[in-house]
Amino acid sequence: MDYEKLIDLIDHIDQSSLAYMDYETEEQHIILSKEVPQLNVKQDPASFVEQPQLVNTPAEVQAEADPVMAPIEEEEVQEVAGKAVESPMVGVVYLQPKPDEDPYVKVGDRVEQGDVICIVEAMKLMNEIQAPRSGIVTEILVENEEVVEYKQPLIRIDE
Repeated sequence: MDYEKLIDLIDHIDQSSLAYMDYETEEQHIILSKEVPQLNVKQDPASFVEQPQLVNTPAEVQAEADPVMAPIEEEEVQEVAGKAVESPMVGVVYLQPKPDEDPYVKVGDRVEQGDVICIVEAMKLMNEIQAPRSGIVTEILVENEEVVEYKQPLIRIDE
């Protein structure tokens, strides 16, 4: 696909009500997605600098949690409870709002449905990833500022 056709395709999805498109031919595979902004641009009163627009994106949940093996002398299998919250897009995950602030969640924290648990930056948009259900954070599966893939498990929450 040449550049002009790609730009035309991007413009079409931008103007449409579609949020996601998966286009595949024998020679190529293109995935386009857009997020609908739901929060206004915020200003930092100390510096009067506009912060990036945040997007509320409810993360999909892994169907069934896989058991995690832990090396134990007696070769016991330790299963981590909970279902994983997956990344809804490719991007960079941020586990804390700013580098000098505490993380959104830590293992053992109780979260309520809708609480922000991390941010995935994609194409310079900061997308808030919200807890799809209330529960206890049992595992954080990614590192801060790690590049994550679409549907990659980020955080495990046990109900």
